[in-house]
Amino acid sequence: MVVLIDARHFGDALRNARRHQNLNIADAARFFNIPARQYRRYERGLDPIPENILMCMFHRGFCMLKLQHK
Repeated sequence: MVVLIDARHFGDALRNARRHQNLNIADAARFFNIPARQYRRYERGLDPIPENILMCMFHRGFCMLKLQHK
């Protein structure tokens, strides 16, 4: 998979999704089974978000869309 969007853009999307769900950083990190410190680095755009976390976000996002359209 090749992603041509910078880590900051995905970090902003991750932060917005977390806030939309009213989750704190510790809860979001547990959701992805990673340390809170690493999750925070992803949100800040300091590290690129790994493919498995991006796939998890997209999969669950599409599942939520499907539930809304029933």
